[in-house]
Amino acid sequence: MRRVLPAAAVYFAIVFSLAFALGIVRTVLVAPRTGDVTAVLIETPIVLLASWFTARWCTGRFSVPAHASYRLAMGLVAFTLLMAVETALGVMLLARPLAQQLAAFATPAGAIGLLAQIAFGLMPLLAARRR
Repeated sequence: MRRVLPAAAVYFAIVFSLAFALGIVRTVLVAPRTGDVTAVLIETPIVLLASWFTARWCTGRFSVPAHASYRLAMGLVAFTLLMAVETALGVMLLARPLAQQLAAFATPAGAIGLLAQIAFGLMPLLAARRR
């Protein structure tokens, strides 16, 4: 676990930073022109590709063992950080009630985003299988 936790934190930080920046562009520039679903569909492959490369880099940089349990643990920690930070940002910065944030996952754009977040959590395992 001593390798998994720092790897998960760095993996989360890199991908979240990119996704946050892309989310601003999506919300301000793309979604008003294309609609929410199309905007999310444009953003998602970019974030997942970045997740793939970042997961590969982090597992190598932090020498996370290729065993599935270590890679799943790394992904679970990163996914938990992602969900916690997104929830905190929504509640504190956007003044969105928790119930409203959860309800957003029931929209088409929200469901696509949630599936991408789950894929983000699985990426350390998927990256290991490709090596």
